[in-house]
Amino acid sequence: DLANTVWAYATADYYHQALLADCSRVISDSLARDPWRWSEEVRSQLHQWQLWLSLERGADGQQHLLSESQRKLCCDAMQGTEVTISRLQRSVAAALAAVQHGFEEEHLEPRTGYSLDLALPSSRVAVEVDGPSHFLLPDGRGVRKPNGPTLLKRRLLAAAGWRVISVPFYEWDGFATANGQQTYLERAVAPLLG
Repeated sequence: DLANTVWAYATADYYHQALLADCSRVISDSLARDPWRWSEEVRSQLHQWQLWLSLERGADGQQHLLSESQRKLCCDAMQGTEVTISRLQRSVAAALAAVQHGFEEEHLEPRTGYSLDLALPSSRVAVEVDGPSHFLLPDGRGVRKPNGPTLLKRRLLAAAGWRVISVPFYEWDGFATANGQQTYLERAVAPLLG
């Protein structure tokens, strides 16, 4: 599927001029003929690809942007994605509230369309609570690396001016007390608000 291909290029941060020019033309023509042929999930992928072009690829990426109305259609699809708040996220939010007031849960970032788990918009600081689905399986040394979608989100948010703190589930689950969790968050957040 073409949307998945261009999204994969964005995720890998791999720019190929000729391929992206052809893909852009085909996608734009198809969206112009029948935009609803593209599912909401696929339009969300297209939005992330367009963000990558506009935020990370500079002048090179600008030439592959869809029309403004097509970009809006894709952005609207991403913003319409239903959000589920996990028990892990609720736990982090409660501990964070005890350390630093003002963080909003599931803040919709207007420029990117991403929903931020916990955000302090005035300081452009986000806390992303990363459960198991955000990571690859552990490698031979037991190291867990973030997966492609998680890395892309972090990169695009950083390119949009956000400072992102990741709270991985395996670190959070290692704390036996609320005090330990609060200390962890305080150490992570304080340098960015300092």
